[in-house]
Parts: sequence; C-alpha cells; structure tokens
Amino acid sequence: MGFSLYFMRIENDKGLDADRDAVVAFLDQRGLRVHPSSQLVDSQDQALKFDGVYTELTLDPLDQSEPLTGCIHHATLSAAECAFIYDLCAAAGFLIVSPQGNPTYLVPNRNHAPDDVSVLEGVVWIDSAEELKQALSGGFDAFRRFVEQVRSVGGRAAETPPPR
Repeated sequence: MGFSLYFMRIENDKGLDADRDAVVAFLDQRGLRVHPSSQLVDSQDQALKFDGVYTELTLDPLDQSEPLTGCIHHATLSAAECAFIYDLCAAAGFLIVSPQGNPTYLVPNRNHAPDDVSVLEGVVWIDSAEELKQALSGGFDAFRRFVEQVRSVGGRAAETPPPR
C-alpha cells in the first residue's frame, strides 16, 4: 500500500499539457532527466532520492504527444519531498491529486484559475511546500493509521489457526 499523489494540468474535465519547457528547466537546474522507465535520474543514471531514500516519483516521457503527467507512489511527505513536488508542480502547471482525499485536489502557486477547477470538489490552494505538507498530513496520518490497522489485523490473522 502506498500514499500516492498524481500530477496533471486540467481545465475542468479536460486534460491539458504541462509547461514542458518549464519542466525541462526545472530538471536541468537539479541535474535530472526523465529516464525511459519514467523515473527521474541524475547524470549517473541514479534514481532521485529524498533524505537518502529512493523515490517512486515518475514523469511521462517529455517527448510523448499526450499531455504530460506524473505521480509518486509511497510518498513520505518529508520536507525535501514536499519541496520538490511543490516546486515541480508549480513550474509545470500541475494540479496535485490525492486519491486518499481530504483534500483531493491541491493547486500549487495558483497555477490553475478557479474556473479551471470549478467542476471539482475538495480543491485547496497552496502557496508553499510547507502548506502542501500541512494540507496532506491529515490524510497521510489517517492513511498511516489505516495501514497499521490492516497490518496488525493481518499479522494476528496469520498467527491464528483457522476455525474448524
């Protein structure tokens, strides 16, 4: 199980392309590129790390014809991870989608107009990486409690013989 976030640019129910030039500039400034596997890697083909741990943050190939999107599975919401995600999404024009909800849609740096997201419920406007972390933390904590509960139930179930 993982706490996932998705990145996309939209106008109501229509997907739009990200600012690819801004994405390239953002990645170049950090010495990164999109590997054919969609992972972000450095010049040595080492995957992106936050706080010494590899991330599962991916972006679509920059040369694809469809609108560019990205995601991160198993997000930790560390300060470094939130700063990277916020800055990437602000530059690209991405909206952040949290399928776990509460909130579901986060607009960084006011990069979508209110009319662009008027058909969505649960939209919040964030102006910093700290606000991103704060907005997601309640959902993340609830998700973490859920995972711990599932693991504890699964652990006990595995130790208990089946009924006869």
